[in-house]
Amino acid sequence: MSFNSPLFFLFLFAVIFIHFVLSQKYRSAFLLFASFIFIGYYNLASLVTVISFSVFNYLIAKKIIGNRMLYVASLIINSIAIVLFNYFNLSNQDHYFHISSISFNVQSFVVALGLSFYSLQNIAYLTEVYFKRLQPETSISNYTLYNSFFPKIISGPILLPNEFIPQININAITKEKLIGGFHLILLGLVKKMVIADRLAPSVHSIFDYPDNYNGLTTLTGIYIFTIQLYFDFSGYTNMALGIAKMLGYDLKENFNMPLRSTSVSEFWRRWHISLISWFTNYIYYPVVYRLRKSKKIAALAGIFITFLISGIWHGIGFTFLAWASCHIIYLSFELLTKRFRLNLSERFNNSVYKTISVFIVFNAVCFSNIFFRSQSMDQALRLIQNIFSNFIPYNWLSEFIAPLAIGGHQMDQFNLMISLFIPIIFLLFERKINKIANQEKFNISFVVTSLLMILLFGIFASGSRFIYMQF
Repeated sequence: MSFNSPLFFLFLFAVIFIHFVLSQKYRSAFLLFASFIFIGYYNLASLVTVISFSVFNYLIAKKIIGNRMLYVASLIINSIAIVLFNYFNLSNQDHYFHISSISFNVQSFVVALGLSFYSLQNIAYLTEVYFKRLQPETSISNYTLYNSFFPKIISGPILLPNEFIPQININAITKEKLIGGFHLILLGLVKKMVIADRLAPSVHSIFDYPDNYNGLTTLTGIYIFTIQLYFDFSGYTNMALGIAKMLGYDLKENFNMPLRSTSVSEFWRRWHISLISWFTNYIYYPVVYRLRKSKKIAALAGIFITFLISGIWHGIGFTFLAWASCHIIYLSFELLTKRFRLNLSERFNNSVYKTISVFIVFNAVCFSNIFFRSQSMDQALRLIQNIFSNFIPYNWLSEFIAPLAIGGHQMDQFNLMISLFIPIIFLLFERKINKIANQEKFNISFVVTSLLMILLFGIFASGSRFIYMQF
């Protein structure tokens, strides 16, 4: 039941209506029930998994204070769950354990909706409780809702219990929240259906058939993937925040115009904010603290370990390790050249320096995303090789436009033009669009424009799932 499917909107309308008419006393129980339906529809294994981990971590937290062995063991169990999820999720074959005459298929049980996201939440919760920065939750139903809340279970944002659970008892539903949430859902649908899904065929053409294209075509496909990934994931986040807002909950923003970043470190402060905050608080800072006698070595070690673990979290394979290695190199270089870059910025006109910096950072991120999107290192290396060979197309129609447009006919070219024009305009006016979408006063121009764009240019046939569902 993807967020952009008709079935989901029927489900969402029913949930919002029933939740609105219910008294405060029954709302949290109803939302838990609705979340169970949503997760169980994906598969029953996902529902069993989220309930099991919620109960496990809820009970462990009550006994964890002062018990280091129990704390470490619980962290290991939650971490193993993430690794197993990524391993089996990337596998193309079923895996069996044989016990005597019993054959037990484990793949469908390990590949569970949102497991790697709420496992991070559980690790953070146990850590906060163990170090006495947070009191153990007293309501098992509230803690289970915190893990299973359907707007955020697919791909976050990642929250701490004290950022979510206190809202259960308040849960104020106002006209302003309903309108603001509706705006955000529309924005998310435009990003997903009008931009990301329209760009998907071009990305598929370039990445999945890397032997066929010249340098400029390949490079354009790589640029398009980074834009697709951004609009797909931020579109999901807008919808998650909008749905939660219409149910009376405020989730934290996950994106802050990252493609305008002037450094890679700034990019990571703007991209997938809840995830990088988690890694910063629970991996980077502890590493830096332990090595604090040498600040520069501590920072370099923190960067290395943080992004190594981030690569493993995203997936088990050399491509994700290569993606992580790119960002380790980028961030280490920025750390070591901080003073030089500061002097350089003072010599140049600020707008010129900023423009050049944005261009460099965007290209660096796009290069790392070659590994992020590729199915194998061989595929990634072929794409890189393509960029540096036969860069200019000999025949622009057949070698550049047709591969990106998935055809050379006039209609294909028109569709490609629309697919590229809309995200460019959106990125140019992104700040203003976000400001309008976050208004809690009904904006008829925004609503009508968004609906027209979805109806005229939206991709309805595929109903494709969001990219970050795989993590």
